[in-house]
Amino acid sequence: MASSPDHELTAHVRPDGYLELFSQRTGKRHRCGPRGTTMWLALRRSDWRPELAADEIALRLGVDPDSVRCDIQAWLAHFHEAGE
Repeated sequence: MASSPDHELTAHVRPDGYLELFSQRTGKRHRCGPRGTTMWLALRRSDWRPELAADEIALRLGVDPDSVRCDIQAWLAHFHEAGE
């Protein structure tokens, strides 16, 4: 199931590879390391479909797609619980 981010959420990938997310609605900022940045970019490229994003990451890293899916689902749950 595709779930795009809040339209008031802005994202910026810094030169150091860290992703900064800012919610205009809540005023909260989040900073994600390279792992979160990779998930965000893969989700964007896959039209916010976690399964496809996990497959892309797993293929590039040579790892099990199921473990990547779990990571993505946990990462997304964090933001859903925060109301982002």
